[in-house]
Amino acid sequence: MRRIALLFLAGVSLLAALPLRAETRPHYSGTLRVELRARVASLDPREWPSDAREAAATEKLASLVFERLVRLDENGRPQPALAIWWQKDAQAKRWEFRLRPGVVFDDGTPFTADTVAAAWRLVHGTGPAATGSGDTLVIQSDQPMPDLPAELARGRDFIFRVTADGRLAGTGPFRITEWQPRSRLVLAANENHWAGRPFLDSVTVGLGISPQQQMIDLELGRADVVELAPEQIRRAALAGTRTWSSLSVELLALEFDVNRPAVQDARGREALALAIDRKAIWSVLLQRQGEAATSLLPQWLSGYAFLFRTERDLDLARQLHELVRATGPLVLVYDVADAQARTVADRIAVDAREAGIAVQVSAAGTGAYDVRLVRRRFAVVEPGAALAELASAFGLAEMVRLNNPSPEQVYAAERALLETYRVVPLAYLPESCALSARVRNWMPARWGDWRVEDVWLDASAPPAGGKP
Repeated sequence: MRRIALLFLAGVSLLAALPLRAETRPHYSGTLRVELRARVASLDPREWPSDAREAAATEKLASLVFERLVRLDENGRPQPALAIWWQKDAQAKRWEFRLRPGVVFDDGTPFTADTVAAAWRLVHGTGPAATGSGDTLVIQSDQPMPDLPAELARGRDFIFRVTADGRLAGTGPFRITEWQPRSRLVLAANENHWAGRPFLDSVTVGLGISPQQQMIDLELGRADVVELAPEQIRRAALAGTRTWSSLSVELLALEFDVNRPAVQDARGREALALAIDRKAIWSVLLQRQGEAATSLLPQWLSGYAFLFRTERDLDLARQLHELVRATGPLVLVYDVADAQARTVADRIAVDAREAGIAVQVSAAGTGAYDVRLVRRRFAVVEPGAALAELASAFGLAEMVRLNNPSPEQVYAAERALLETYRVVPLAYLPESCALSARVRNWMPARWGDWRVEDVWLDASAPPAGGKP
């Protein structure tokens, strides 16, 4: 079992490095206290949120209770999880999965192909058909599904079972013992997890907690894992607090409503794009966290982002703006719940004014708008699929219809989309968190997926934040 192996390796390391405190060895005990900004309403894969940031938080929590047929390794490649083997037909329309033996749901019910097929139908409805027999699951579609294993490793494709009382049972490392939607989640270790019991006895998650309150709770020893906004990361590091950051997993961008007369002319949209000082936004407002963006996909994901070189050009911005002959200010809206959004929106208005472009900044929901400041999370780590999901989120799905594309095809599709200036990328942001001194083995995936099952707590560490 995975965690038994971890304990063995830790013991060997300690013997080689004696004398050390016994408390520094991985052990089974303790409650990990986590706090999140998102107000997650449900962990039910059938009720997946449409908002990308809430979906990301929901996915993290759901992954503690439910599992998928497939997982991704550190390079984003599909690896066995609840399925240990798979194959497809020549057209990739029929996939066969061999299921892992000896798995049970947290209510003691055996894990079977029929149960997996039932969960698939509840989530996908009239989509590709799933049938189960013995230890084999078959998923079949009229259309090719060349990337199905990678698709099964993300989003709401968790395997679950609906119990007689309507509760959802999972096969994950933890089980739900208390659930207060949008407020609090309490989990207990799943003693019968197929990979071995997690080190932690339990996990508590506070929801809807502001970044400022999260840091206070960490400093006072009331939390072990809290989220960090970009402006908090440097302060936390200077204070000696342990921090962790993912790769850049979120795009900050402007999205235009081209049905509005003020932004129907692409030259006007390009003028605003050329007026924005992305490097200043990244350096000053985002505290040099992440990176300035001139493409939709970051370099780590696409491999070609460096080819997009859009520098600020006030002279050209003025020329294009004069050609458009705008009669009034552009209305730029932002999410009032996003603490950073107002400062970024205000900076864009200042940059635009230098090019002679008038921009009026307002909170979203206060009326019609020409352009809005949005965040979009990269839900997948395959370039073609990531670009397609972004395009769909921006209402531009028809521009990115790629079937098993080459890198050159993905690059061409992204360039064509950007040349419409319907979306203007501003910055890529990582996901960051701060950890209490007692948290050990916090090793999420590079793109932010949690792996709490291998986390353990050092009881000898001081209770408040700081260096271990």
